[in-house]
Amino acid sequence: MRRRDLLKLTAAGSLLTLTGCGTNKGAAYVNGRLSMAVITTYGTGTATYADMAAVANAVTDVKDLRTRIMTSDTAIGRLAPVRKGQATFSRTGDEYIFAFRAEYEFAGKDWGPQPTRVVWAPTAPHGLLTRENTGIRELSDIKGKKVPLITANPSVNSKIGVALKAAGLTEDDVEMVPISYGEQAEGLKAGKIDFLFQQVYGSSLFELESSTKVRWITFREDDAALQKAIRELSPSLMLGSFTGAPGQAKGQSDIGYVYSVPVVAYSTTDPVTVSDFVTAILDAYPKYKDATRTTQDWSPEAAVLEPQQVPFHDGLVSVLKERDLWTTDAQKKQDELLALEPKLTKGWATVTAGLTDDQEIAAAWSRWKDDNDV
Repeated sequence: MRRRDLLKLTAAGSLLTLTGCGTNKGAAYVNGRLSMAVITTYGTGTATYADMAAVANAVTDVKDLRTRIMTSDTAIGRLAPVRKGQATFSRTGDEYIFAFRAEYEFAGKDWGPQPTRVVWAPTAPHGLLTRENTGIRELSDIKGKKVPLITANPSVNSKIGVALKAAGLTEDDVEMVPISYGEQAEGLKAGKIDFLFQQVYGSSLFELESSTKVRWITFREDDAALQKAIRELSPSLMLGSFTGAPGQAKGQSDIGYVYSVPVVAYSTTDPVTVSDFVTAILDAYPKYKDATRTTQDWSPEAAVLEPQQVPFHDGLVSVLKERDLWTTDAQKKQDELLALEPKLTKGWATVTAGLTDDQEIAAAWSRWKDDNDV
């Protein structure tokens, strides 16, 4: 999706983007039905935001359901408004998994296991983009290079960790450079970092391409080391091809990570609110399916319809059942995850009793999970 298309998109409809601010309530209702929803997501230069904006405008046009978008570059910044009731939904990276399991930033006294639930799970391609002059072609070429360490974004950092492990490298073999998610394109252009990680169709990447020669670092689907790293570090990842991205010639195809970037909520969100929102997303699909390169992946045919690491919301399950899209295998996985949740909650209470230091809590929690195989 080119930058001019994004500008047209965000100017259309009644979409309101809120950056780093909150509202008094995350939803509004008319006659008991959802009429306005606040949703958090990544910043305006990302393809994740562009998709969400396209869906929001279509939902407004087709269902008269307004969506306000709050943006943040950090995992906590996207989930905290949902926890506080300032937003009802969030389109997130893997922080919905980390929050459910109390990992990374969520393994501290202020958080712990969170009752996150998947509301709708479209997929999207992601990759590692580098400048032509860095000498990076293969994953092994990353050794000794300047690698982004994304501020407060364990989802992205874990994907970069997969690439390092696949190359047989650790952080000691490279120079880790702290940088925010939204600063990566400028950082790559200026030479602050030697590659970036992002959804491949972000408008900031097309802007970068206009001034800097870039290419995608090569991934191979038959790379046994890469497949092993995915299984061990980020099992929800898949490998798949993409075309039409910055740095690609016409007809060129590259391999990248493909994974769900879902809309999520808390389990306490009313099931009718969730089912109304999911129904709006599905009914408005013909309106937005061609808005960006990845909005086609919001269809039921492309979205993830079986729970992976976090339970589906009851409101989503009801919609899937109504449309005959809910399977026995999906229910089995749902039951397993729902059974895990109270175990995590009880374990957290036991582990953190008497502890106040976040580092001690995180270490004790990690040991408990290892001991209990969760």
